[in-house]
This record gives sequence, C-alpha cells and structure tokens, in this order.
Amino acid sequence: MSITVSFHGSIAHIILSGGMDYSTQDEIREANSKALSAEHVREIHVNLADVTFMDSSCIRALVALQKQADERGMTLVLLNCHDPIRDIFEIGGFDAMFTIR
Repeated sequence: MSITVSFHGSIAHIILSGGMDYSTQDEIREANSKALSAEHVREIHVNLADVTFMDSSCIRALVALQKQADERGMTLVLLNCHDPIRDIFEIGGFDAMFTIR
C-alpha cells in the first residue's frame, strides 16, 4: 500500500496503490487534507490505476473528500478506475456521486 500526493499547477494528484482498507484510512484522510489545504488547488485527481482492493472505509474517505471539495469549490476526479474497482462503485451506487475517467 502506498499513498502519494503531488501538485502540478492548480491540480493536486493523489495516487493510491495496493489494497485500500480500514488500515489505510488515516493515510487517505491525511492525503485528502493535504490536497484540500493547498491554496492554489482547484482540482483534485485521485489515481486508482494500481489499487488492488478497496473496502467501504476507503469509499467513505472518497465520499468525504468529494463533499469537502464541493464545499471549497474544487472539482474531484477519479482516474484510471479499472473494472473490479469500478464494479464496487457501480454496485453501491457511488458511481453517480463521482466524476470517473
């Protein structure tokens, strides 16, 4: 599992890799906070290309990130969401809450 945050212009990039579960929720919240607190950021991209597993605690963290981004006038985009992870979003109805590319 790894979580990195980087900034490129007005975009914050959060890159998740490995299994995302209850044990990683604090790191996800820290990454979310870092991206949200940067004054120059207008858009947050969460790259899911290397995520092998995602449980409900990670989805909750992403829902909270979406809400906080909306409150700050930021756009949140989930990138590279491969089929097994996309299925999790679709089954739970979360795909309607997020912009997924």
